[in-house]
Amino acid sequence: MYRTTIHYRCQQGKEASVDVIMKIKPYQPGLKKDVLEEGDLFLREIRIYSEVLPEMKRRLEEIGETFNYPRLIYASEKPHTILILEDVSAKGWQTGGYIISFEEVVPAIKAIAKFHAASVVMEQDDSSFANRHRCDVADKFKALDGMLKKSFNDLLDFMRSTEEFAHLVLPVQKLQGKLLHHLIESYRPSSECLNVLVHGDFHSKNLLHQQRPNGQVQDTMLIDYQICSWTTPVVDLYYLLDTILDQSVKEQHRDAIVYLYYEEFRRLLHQLGWLGRVTSLQELHIELLRKGAIELFHYVALYPYRFVDRSKIDFEALLSGKGSNPAASSPVYRRVMREVLTKFLHQGVMEP
Repeated sequence: MYRTTIHYRCQQGKEASVDVIMKIKPYQPGLKKDVLEEGDLFLREIRIYSEVLPEMKRRLEEIGETFNYPRLIYASEKPHTILILEDVSAKGWQTGGYIISFEEVVPAIKAIAKFHAASVVMEQDDSSFANRHRCDVADKFKALDGMLKKSFNDLLDFMRSTEEFAHLVLPVQKLQGKLLHHLIESYRPSSECLNVLVHGDFHSKNLLHQQRPNGQVQDTMLIDYQICSWTTPVVDLYYLLDTILDQSVKEQHRDAIVYLYYEEFRRLLHQLGWLGRVTSLQELHIELLRKGAIELFHYVALYPYRFVDRSKIDFEALLSGKGSNPAASSPVYRRVMREVLTKFLHQGVMEP
């Protein structure tokens, strides 16, 4: 990914410029190229920016809602796959860290609820929509096998070093060879819950925020739509809870966040003209429990990287399972992992 400025001259002779982000498909051999190669993720993202997002924006604006995303300037598959988007940083949109208050996560909740609700009514009007965006991203988790094995080994080594994890070692050992399968199954469309087009990579680095003068988040937009797919909304809800929020905010406001998402999603569906039955809040909570392997994966494989500078994380090393556990010496990591693993055991996400 590259950032640059394009200077151009109009037919009338007027000169102007535009700041852009250029995303170029990896061509050098490596795990990153392998992960992005299969399934034409770049072509999927081009389709989202060129077709899906403009239609979502049109529908949402008709009911008085705003919907922000970077403007697509140019996209091509040949001779090289490239996507050029407007760089919106000059308009005040900036990346941020983990959200540290309930009030500041509200814009992100509303943004993902708009994305989900608009996709449902688009599928209602176009029976081919779900098939065009069918969920095939789960198979890509097979490429993360090395990462997951290393994460489990690091976790078990850490757990064996202290007595307070003794009752959890065996359940984690049993899970070690099963989590990848459970994860793939959890990413498949739901038979019990209203499916949506999920962002699929809904973490803090894929959000841009506008801030108030005091620094608080007042608006949020989503970026990076490479692995959007038609499946259960809890994929994005778990990303929201696990990879966007500071842990303390999640612990204090988890149910309130799910409730706010649900109410916003339901309201938008009705205003957008949805004619079908809306999943109940209770059914959504059951779906979260049913797909608990997603959250378990987040804690086993991703949570330790909260304890390092994210700008220094080596993507290739992360995916291939190299490096040491970056959280092993953290008392916060110790407390959180003890609590969440115990919760997974009590909920049946892990077998005793």
